[in-house]
Amino acid sequence: MSDDKIIPFPKNRIVNQRSRELDEQRRKMSSKAAKEIEKQQTKQFVETSVDDMSMNLLKQFYDMAVKTDKHSFTKDLALLVDIMRGLLYRDFNMNHPAQKLSDKMVKLKVNRDGTQSAQIDYSTVTDTKSKNGKPLSKDFKEELKDLNETGIKFDPDDDNGIT
Repeated sequence: MSDDKIIPFPKNRIVNQRSRELDEQRRKMSSKAAKEIEKQQTKQFVETSVDDMSMNLLKQFYDMAVKTDKHSFTKDLALLVDIMRGLLYRDFNMNHPAQKLSDKMVKLKVNRDGTQSAQIDYSTVTDTKSKNGKPLSKDFKEELKDLNETGIKFDPDDDNGIT
């Protein structure tokens, strides 16, 4: 047998057949198909997350003795859940109809300290017109202005026994 000349196969030419098949499949898969898979996975994630949050929220309402069997509760909860769904889809740069509702109804403003506050205007989606009247009386408004300018002075009572 020592006369037999055996030439071993070069090790650097050995290719895992499974790996080659996967590489070919990946190459064949178009970017459109990959995006569709990503979209479906995102939808599944969002829907599962919203379902979980909704069940926890429903349990909290039930524990608070809110009448969860009323039709009006079901309607309000359905709207709330759909708004949460729109919020999550927006985070993934995906469109959802609830986002249009939010964009139309909510106005943001930046406060002096840099924080944001939101104001909801229902008149943009309902038949009711918002009142153009001023919410505060003139006297009350002047008192608030004075408090803002001079600051609020607070003198604690020492007779309550708290040290």
